[in-house]
Amino acid sequence: MIAFASLFLGLVVGVVPVTVLVEKPVAAVRFELDGRAAGRLERAPWTIPLDFGSEPLPHELVARAFDDSGREVGATRQFVNLPRPPAEVEVVLERDSKGRPVAARFTGQSLIAQRPTRVTATFDGATLAVEDGSDRVALPPHDAGARHILSIDLEFSPVVRSRTDVVLGGVESTIARSELTAVAMRAAAAGKFPEVADLEGALQRGRQPLSVVAVEQGPALVCVVRGPSVAPALKALGAGGRTIWVQQGRNRGLPQFDRDASRNRVALEKEDLLRFIWPIPRFPASSPGSQLYDRSRDFPGANAGVPWLLTRIEHPEQHPPEVRLADAAAVAGLEAAASGGRRAVVLVLGEEREDRSRHSPASVRRYLEAIRVPFFVWSLKGLATQPLAKSWSAVEDVSSATKLEKAVEKLKTELAEQRIVWVQGRYLPQEIALSDRARGIELVR
Repeated sequence: MIAFASLFLGLVVGVVPVTVLVEKPVAAVRFELDGRAAGRLERAPWTIPLDFGSEPLPHELVARAFDDSGREVGATRQFVNLPRPPAEVEVVLERDSKGRPVAARFTGQSLIAQRPTRVTATFDGATLAVEDGSDRVALPPHDAGARHILSIDLEFSPVVRSRTDVVLGGVESTIARSELTAVAMRAAAAGKFPEVADLEGALQRGRQPLSVVAVEQGPALVCVVRGPSVAPALKALGAGGRTIWVQQGRNRGLPQFDRDASRNRVALEKEDLLRFIWPIPRFPASSPGSQLYDRSRDFPGANAGVPWLLTRIEHPEQHPPEVRLADAAAVAGLEAAASGGRRAVVLVLGEEREDRSRHSPASVRRYLEAIRVPFFVWSLKGLATQPLAKSWSAVEDVSSATKLEKAVEKLKTELAEQRIVWVQGRYLPQEIALSDRARGIELVR
């Protein structure tokens, strides 16, 4: 009876319009932001401006639907400024005068496209006809007293798709979702991290104990925010490599410089991944108020070392009109957390003299701490000569190969200590705390 038409991607701050889809018997909708009343609508258009604050922080947004008598007849929720699937679909049922489902309307968005390339709908396994460009599908005649399953599948690319299954039975309908929250943790001291059974009752939300279902180590993801050009890294670190002798003939050889000879030096662990987030903002029309950023492919530690990547990988847009380092670092945290694994964000300062970000370095640090993503700031120039270094406070000088190697080892130590604890349910990260029963563990900050 109610679903969000506004599915927020990237980071959202400030006053942003929020739209819901509703069907009869809905007569009013109440909005709640982080558990507090945020507004009420009693007529179409079902759109309301909501203030998400001036800083990027995780939020829970709830919309509750009421009928003419004031009875709650439906509710929907979404998390804002937290990791989302690469594509999502929301479904709301249309009913006839007797309350029987006769059609379904759907809305979907993806990080890569505003509209799906293909829509597939099935009812109890049978395919339903969906017209091109339509956001509505009619339901076939069916026994309203029996249970039925309506599935809507939106495909945005061969690898990015989203599906929602609606269970119908009588007048009521439900959407069944299995939800888990990934909590980044570490052992408080050297030693083995506790097993699942040992974590029973160790985490809580308020006074409610949380059920731990798994503990994982798995590959780590490091999101690196760096200017589009490799020039500052080459200037500070050099091209690497070494001189070799190439045999030209009998007893003859010529020196030749192999710039890839040191490709695998100072690398992350073999299965850990490094991804560049380029600080060039994109403003998607499908998600007002948010920013998205280009990213590179993922580079495993077995593929190349950090110095090689910093001096070889760059963005094709070498001279963008502006860079937003702080904003991109916040989005990098969102991507790192979305991996569901061990994570970190590294901001690499080069020769930038200004940052056009709308978020301050301090607010970005607070956001990354709230979503539990460790944050490192490196400078390819001496700290006294890097104009932005002072605003970031704790900055590591990586202006030489030796200094960079020390910084990478510190990063690897942080990643090695992390574990991901999966708890049953979907919660804001700042709601989860250690209980009195927690022993030898701490939350990553």
